[in-house]
Amino acid sequence: MHAAYKAGRMPKNPADFWVQGELGFFDNYIIPLAKKLETCGVFGVSPDELLYHARQNRNEWKEKGQSIVEELVKEVEGKSRKQHAVAAAK
Repeated sequence: MHAAYKAGRMPKNPADFWVQGELGFFDNYIIPLAKKLETCGVFGVSPDELLYHARQNRNEWKEKGQSIVEELVKEVEGKSRKQHAVAAAK
């Protein structure tokens, strides 16, 4: 998505909405699925653990997500600069 944005094939920078998108994924898919597994009782006590860990992962993403995205963007852009420099040197 980042490469598509840089190439002009994507109108918005994915770094601007990535954190909110992930939080929405947890809120609208992962956590409801874990709750449904708990309700149906198919996996014994495991759904309790799944729900707990889903919520913990969501909270961690909320706390650290923006800094993670910023680091990923720096890493990708750094690699891109190196690749351009190598290509230019050839």
